[in-house]
Amino acid sequence: MSQLVNLMARLKSWSTDSSASSVSLSFYVHTAVTVLKTALDSLPDRECEEYRKLTFVIEQLRLLLHSKYSRHYSPQLTVFGFLLHAQSSAAYRTLLAENVLSLPSTRTLNKVTRRLNTSSTTDNLAYLKLRVSKLNEFERTVLLVIDEIYIAKRVEYSCGEVQGLTGDGDIASTLLCFMVKSLAGKYKDIVAMYPMDRLTAEKQHQCYTEVMATLHNTDLNVVAISVDNAATNRKFFSDHLCGGTLTTQIIDKVTGQPLFLLFDPVHTIKNVYNNFQRRKVFQCPALETTLPNGCVADFGNVVELYNKESSMALKKAHKVSAATLDPKSIEKTSVKLAVSVFCESTRDALQFYAENEGHASWSSTADFITLMLKLWNVLNVKTSSKGKHKRDYTMDPVRSSLDWKLSFLREFADFCQRWELSSKPGLSKETFLALRHTCLALADCAAFLLDRRGFQYVLLGHLQSDAIESRFGWLRQLAGANYYISMRQVVEGDKKIRAVSLLKFSKFALDDIDNALESASQSSSSSDDSLADAMAESITYRHWPSANDANIIFYISGAVARAVVRRTKCDSCRSLLINDDATLEPLEMNATLDYSSTVFLDSINRGGLARPTDYTFLLAVHCWRVFEDIRTSADLKRQFLIAGCQRALFCKIIDRLTTDEMYGQEIVGDNFCTKGHDLKLLAVNRFFNCIAKNLVKELTSKASSEHGPQAKRRKITKLQSATEA
Repeated sequence: MSQLVNLMARLKSWSTDSSASSVSLSFYVHTAVTVLKTALDSLPDRECEEYRKLTFVIEQLRLLLHSKYSRHYSPQLTVFGFLLHAQSSAAYRTLLAENVLSLPSTRTLNKVTRRLNTSSTTDNLAYLKLRVSKLNEFERTVLLVIDEIYIAKRVEYSCGEVQGLTGDGDIASTLLCFMVKSLAGKYKDIVAMYPMDRLTAEKQHQCYTEVMATLHNTDLNVVAISVDNAATNRKFFSDHLCGGTLTTQIIDKVTGQPLFLLFDPVHTIKNVYNNFQRRKVFQCPALETTLPNGCVADFGNVVELYNKESSMALKKAHKVSAATLDPKSIEKTSVKLAVSVFCESTRDALQFYAENEGHASWSSTADFITLMLKLWNVLNVKTSSKGKHKRDYTMDPVRSSLDWKLSFLREFADFCQRWELSSKPGLSKETFLALRHTCLALADCAAFLLDRRGFQYVLLGHLQSDAIESRFGWLRQLAGANYYISMRQVVEGDKKIRAVSLLKFSKFALDDIDNALESASQSSSSSDDSLADAMAESITYRHWPSANDANIIFYISGAVARAVVRRTKCDSCRSLLINDDATLEPLEMNATLDYSSTVFLDSINRGGLARPTDYTFLLAVHCWRVFEDIRTSADLKRQFLIAGCQRALFCKIIDRLTTDEMYGQEIVGDNFCTKGHDLKLLAVNRFFNCIAKNLVKELTSKASSEHGPQAKRRKITKLQSATEA
């Protein structure tokens, strides 16, 4: 390299100032690229950081010589831009505005998520197989988490799809989500999302059956199912999975392996805290080793502790806050408040004041917190080194089916049963059930993984629903940090997350994703064809446009024609879709109209509006008549709305109903310009965009009127935390 520098310096000394100024920028760029490529070829490993950095610099230099309208980005740079945009869209837009790097536009990056477009939020088999292919045997042992996310009750139209409706055609208020999470790795994925209006145990079981059928077609091994302690989930477990009597496990009919039924430990601990805060006094029976004499826990002691230290600059119980003592409705869903009571600092503070400050009654409350803290430490182990790091043996992983932690869980379940049967002040019936059942199920599941699945140790913290709650938070952040996000925002956010998962975590290339998902898109297209055939046979053309309807159709058809021409930039398309001769009278399809169909357009036109040709106008009339039949028929409307991509389905219906001779004219059939553009498809797509946007507004307005202002006030009150649960 030193000799190369000397030669370049010698060449520079030979050149005159005039000759140097005449050298173009491309010469210097090509020279730099040549030198860097030589250095790139000398690297022994293509997986090293230097290789990636030099490749990035070489591509940036090459893109420097091209206009932004003629750049071709490599798949690696496209993936880099997408991951950066997924992390922060604002930061990516700032980079584009600074114009320092040559990066793909946001429209180019949207093509990455289009690779994962699916007509259903429940059919992700091809994507799951792609993700699972990179996992080892232990990572394929997963927990199935079932939970629901509240969404805004509205219907939206985006990318040809009407989103926000349930399978029955009602407007969804929640999304029932199924997630798989690896018990021996970081893998987690949403399997399916079902829009729901009123969730019942029967509906949940139907969705569960479909999800399990999907998972059986992958290499994932489900060993446990986790839900929260809602009444619907309890009924789903007892009535539909256990046959009437709740058990800790069932047998999968397909694999013959046990499935352990869990109530989420995190939700259960929160319920214990809420019971303690609301009922104030607990009288606990004896528990060997931890509570040999039982105890009487009083939440008022925690209140007194907070009041005692409220004016201190330094506090022993530093985690206790005003929200801990009197939580609002929405604050009760936070586990932070529960662990602020069941933590070491609160326990140690109570014990200190009991022994040294004359508050002897606080010792009993500290004993109860010690018991709950021990339980939480056992249940919340997520890393194998947590016990060593915290210097607490209760935080070690479970390494044997004879481990004392599993014995403790079984003893605690017996403790809960004796406490409930004693009728002493304590937890609610539902919390007793969830706490007792979860301890037994976790102990049995851990023993099964160690003895039957070959696990060296089990982290009980991985048998929680934190993964799906974290995913819900990610989805809300992608939607602008809103709480009541819409179904469209959830679906779009999930597509972006799946793309990030394939590109960043699984290290797939774009070509690999295209090849794997191509067959899935073909199968979904074939199912839409059969639905289009059935609906086309039911169209009877019962509606005919009035003079008022014909005027707005004429206006819209002109706008559609203008949009198509702006998209194709084709003179042949313009001549076939737009009538540039304003003196020509348009074709009247019905002589009984009260007035001409051009009256409205002529009255508002200041010279910039497009007048459609006869073909464009009659095609729009035909689309209007078909859509009116669908909109006014309850059965056809339901079939149409619950379909996958409504715009693609509508185009297929129009394609089946369009003939070469309609309304007495031979100009409504297929039409292609000289450059091969499918004018009928382009026009129908844009016409459907207009009518679909009005349809979703109508559906949302109807739902809002039926929902009533009282329900809105309840939501606002909950978000403002002005009431208690």
